[in-house]
Amino acid sequence: MQVVSWIIFGYLLLLLHVWFHELGHYLAGRFIVGIHKDNIRIKLFEYPPHVALKGKDKQWVAPNDKDGNYIESYFKYDPHGKWSFLYIMGGFIFQTVIFFSLAASLFFIFNHAFANFIIGGSLFFNAVYIFGDVLFSIWKQTPFGDTSAAFLFARWQTILFVSILLLSYVFFYLYIWIQS
Repeated sequence: MQVVSWIIFGYLLLLLHVWFHELGHYLAGRFIVGIHKDNIRIKLFEYPPHVALKGKDKQWVAPNDKDGNYIESYFKYDPHGKWSFLYIMGGFIFQTVIFFSLAASLFFIFNHAFANFIIGGSLFFNAVYIFGDVLFSIWKQTPFGDTSAAFLFARWQTILFVSILLLSYVFFYLYIWIQS
């Protein structure tokens, strides 16, 4: 029965992970880039889940739009691309803040196993997403996700950001594990 519980918790963690990731993009778009709420929307139940922007024809445009309408729509709000790196990485930033806060809270109320499950699961989901993005981008020869999109225009910042992100999960996971 305990295995079934962990599988259910893992599935819920994945759903929350995706939700907070997309919410991070949305919040960065709304409050850093300045996109009006009528022109940005989370599309959680479309494949892949994403934050859509209204295009020039007032239709919702997904980041994987083949015609480049998403990029064109984004640059209506950020013409010089000043906030593009934060917008793209906003999903990773927000989900990390949420899950680190949750795991730290659980750690301090002495539920180390669940805290480590959250951090370990988040590390796993991030690693799969990032490395899958890189591999698919190499295979398709076009950006596939957040990491490869940011890498196109901010190569070293992306490498540094992803390295710090994954290492912070590893260190936090090990810290909780050692303290248990």
